[in-house]
Amino acid sequence: MKKFTVLAAAAAAIVPSAALAQDGEAAGFKVAAVGGLDVINLEDRTDSESESGLLYGLTAGYDTVSGKALLGVELEATGTTISEDLGDAGLDLYGGVRLGYVIDDNGIAYLKAGYSNVDVDYVDNLEGFRAGAGYEHNFGNVFARLEYRYTNYNISDVIADDLNGNRHQAVAAIGFAF
Repeated sequence: MKKFTVLAAAAAAIVPSAALAQDGEAAGFKVAAVGGLDVINLEDRTDSESESGLLYGLTAGYDTVSGKALLGVELEATGTTISEDLGDAGLDLYGGVRLGYVIDDNGIAYLKAGYSNVDVDYVDNLEGFRAGAGYEHNFGNVFARLEYRYTNYNISDVIADDLNGNRHQAVAAIGFAF
């Protein structure tokens, strides 16, 4: 239920932010397909285990621009091919913000942060905090992104006190701006 509340709040933030938009190609509604490398790590005090796979999904958001500063909100749903020893890491829902710097008419460097909730088959959904950094290049109505992101999950609250779980992702996206 928490994940839907957070995602609904983020979606509600998209609508009123349209009034804040400035002229410029960086501002506006965006939707993209994402894909990349996904690595999940589990660690305790004496050992660690990781598994890697491919990430795929969709992201949508809205950006506003004021001068060279960019502020955006985004929602994302992704899946992964990771489904072996660490449990089936299913649907990952993310809601967060992007803070960026408009380098020129085509380039944006940004940081992102937000809430992530992933469905895992052997426990309750895991919640976590995601942080990342990336670059977006605009080609008119089409844009491409490259980003790195790190997510830390609440595994110690759900499975065992001494267990830590995190995720590293290197992602590329291609999408359309409206």
